[in-house]
Amino acid sequence: MGISSIIQATIPSETPEELYDLIVKSRGETNLSKKSVKVLKKYRTPHRFIHISDPHISRQWIGTDKNGYAKELELLDKFIEVSNIIHPEYIIVTGDIIHDYTRFNADSTGWGGIVRSGFNNPPLAEEKYKNYFEGANGFSGVYGFNAPVFSVAGNHDFYGYDKSEHMAISAQWNRLMGKRVYGFSYKDTRILAVDDYLGDPVVDIPDQTPMSGLQGLVLDSFLNTTGQGKIRIMAQHRWNRIDTTFINRNRINILLNGHNHSPHQEYVGNIPTLSIRSGVVCRSGEISRWEKTLGFFRIFTIDDDTFQFSPPLRFCKNPTDPYEQLVLNLTLTFKNDNNGLSKSNEAVLTNHFDIDLPDCQIRFIMPKNKRNYKVSNAEIFQIIENYHFTVVDARTDLQAKSSKIVKID
Repeated sequence: MGISSIIQATIPSETPEELYDLIVKSRGETNLSKKSVKVLKKYRTPHRFIHISDPHISRQWIGTDKNGYAKELELLDKFIEVSNIIHPEYIIVTGDIIHDYTRFNADSTGWGGIVRSGFNNPPLAEEKYKNYFEGANGFSGVYGFNAPVFSVAGNHDFYGYDKSEHMAISAQWNRLMGKRVYGFSYKDTRILAVDDYLGDPVVDIPDQTPMSGLQGLVLDSFLNTTGQGKIRIMAQHRWNRIDTTFINRNRINILLNGHNHSPHQEYVGNIPTLSIRSGVVCRSGEISRWEKTLGFFRIFTIDDDTFQFSPPLRFCKNPTDPYEQLVLNLTLTFKNDNNGLSKSNEAVLTNHFDIDLPDCQIRFIMPKNKRNYKVSNAEIFQIIENYHFTVVDARTDLQAKSSKIVKID
């Protein structure tokens, strides 16, 4: 397979809607990209996505450098439970995926202890990103989301190099994370992913006008090829480095960002463009100011050429408490073990948020060999048959500050 080759694959029509691994075999090599292909029966209108930022996975480390794990995974794991009930079409993470140092033996606020960095001090970049994707110590990483996750580079997303070594830190991202700059579409929505830190500050990301360099050319080309669509979203890390010439020319509707850890929104440029950040969902070291910064995400709803967005939502009531004591603001529990052994079951959804949540997802794992399962108080979205179980995906609307019981038999 040559450079810049394009591979096209046909998906069988009966394939369930799900996230799948991508396996590419070429010239004797097998490359695996986990949970990287989402099969859709159709695009949804309206559709929803979730924005989070600044997870800083591995900023604080629990245990030894060889057998420990990123402290931030404890909150991320619980947020994933909430997100999978909301069931967005995709998730965007605007930078500071990992951290360029590691803090061992931190105090109760996530500070103090011993700070290490450099190639002689593991965990190295590979382990940090592995924690982000795969999780560790029984906690989920982003592979735990039941939606595609699109990540953007931030100013802490490298390890071992000096921040001035732009070619090296860009190559490290490319090797471990893929493209730094890219675009993708969801029906008539265009999403642009921007690198506003790792690349060369002269040719790639000119300091004063960051989209006038090479990455701007890449994203202009994407929009020229796909068309402008009806809604244009741009995702970058910094909130205070906005190229208004680019966003005006391309009529960007939403500019997602982070870097500052407090939620904020404002309008910039001539369109005007909504510049918005969500706060941080799981970063360590936020204990002293947690009420203003920690545990936050936002939900965006795109409906043709219009959009709405939620206030910053805190996924749990008490993000500073130990993992076992976290109280989630959206829960799903089952009357019987949801393991494929019960011929009937009952799910209880509870929404403590102040907003309605449409199309919440419940996945029932049921015994095989029953012809027709029936669900009350929800609609069956799809039924998946495998060798051992019948999987029934149901969806239901959940009003603010309410609970709902969904039964299957």
